[in-house]
Amino acid sequence: MKKTAMLLTACLLAASCMIIHAEEPFHRSITVTGMGTVTAKNDMATVNLSVQTMARDAKAAARDNADIMTAVRSAVLGAGATADHIETMGYNLYPNNQYDDKGRMKSTVYEADNRMKIVLHNLDQTGKVMDAAINAGANHIDSVIFSVRNEQEYRDEALRRAVADAKRKADVIAKTLGRPVVNIISVGENHTEIMPRYAMSMKAAGDSMAENAATPMEAGTADFESHVTVVFEIV
Repeated sequence: MKKTAMLLTACLLAASCMIIHAEEPFHRSITVTGMGTVTAKNDMATVNLSVQTMARDAKAAARDNADIMTAVRSAVLGAGATADHIETMGYNLYPNNQYDDKGRMKSTVYEADNRMKIVLHNLDQTGKVMDAAINAGANHIDSVIFSVRNEQEYRDEALRRAVADAKRKADVIAKTLGRPVVNIISVGENHTEIMPRYAMSMKAAGDSMAENAATPMEAGTADFESHVTVVFEIV
């Protein structure tokens, strides 16, 4: 009886020490990175401008600024901008203390800063709108940004091209190895980025100063680039 119990105990101990590993399925695979690029013509312009005024008291600085900005808004509307695409981006009114060379405050002036954004869907109006704003009193053109309205359309096409590029590379590698591609194990999108390309105006500076000539602007193009990493199974 004791021998039987000892034998049973030994068997249980041996069984508890066994580790059974389930074999994972083995896949032969190829990992490739695909890239797709689409070039689109910019079809939208965003003009960021501002009006800055200074006066001895805050009320005068604000009043002068309001008068000029009202004139600027009217001028850009007359040049082709639409009211629903004009937006106030910020307004600041603050004192600016003036000091002498010994660091003593000698006077205070007040500065008003009013910033406006204008979105244009007709690129031919860009130079005209800028000139109209400047002639009406805008004293800062902060930036002019050209972009594409339907960005997602071009992002998607760049992604499709990246996937097709990855498949092409995998087929070339597999064919060279003499093994067909039979399945997709995983796909990962790395990123899609927009790389603007700016075209400089070829118009001569003298021509741009001609009477009634708008400031020449060239919208250029934007490149949409996408990258994917795909793992293909081969046999």
